[in-house]
Amino acid sequence: MKSQNALLKPIEPLGSQSTKVIEDKPTSTARSNVLYAEFSVPPKPLAPPGAIDIDDLVAELEQSQGNAEAIARGRRWMAETFYPGHPSVAQLRLQKGWSQAELAKRAETSQPYIARLELGNVDPQISTVKKLAKALGVSLETMVLAISPGDEQ
Repeated sequence: MKSQNALLKPIEPLGSQSTKVIEDKPTSTARSNVLYAEFSVPPKPLAPPGAIDIDDLVAELEQSQGNAEAIARGRRWMAETFYPGHPSVAQLRLQKGWSQAELAKRAETSQPYIARLELGNVDPQISTVKKLAKALGVSLETMVLAISPGDEQ
């Protein structure tokens, strides 16, 4: 394969000194240009000094039996108050008084997966649906309805 020439040209309108365009001119007989744009992404801001991550705080508080029971009651209250009617994964989980991490552990998956599932960003495999139903103690039919709340008939 023949080598290609690459020209670097800064783009002024985008306002970033680290932004550049690479224009490749292939050496083949076909006439074409390929443009690549490279952008820098600012890093996430660090938490202020002394800040505590809420997940870490709740996990620490749940180490005490009394606190764990109070947090579970709070989750059940949230299920009743904010998720009435048609079941959702979040509602079923909160009715048990569980965190996403607890459901993930019981269903042998990960907490980020449960979060994506609750947001509707995942189309789970049937094996995962079965694990979730078993962990939550609900029927497979209820679990399917909870995963696809907009698909009611």
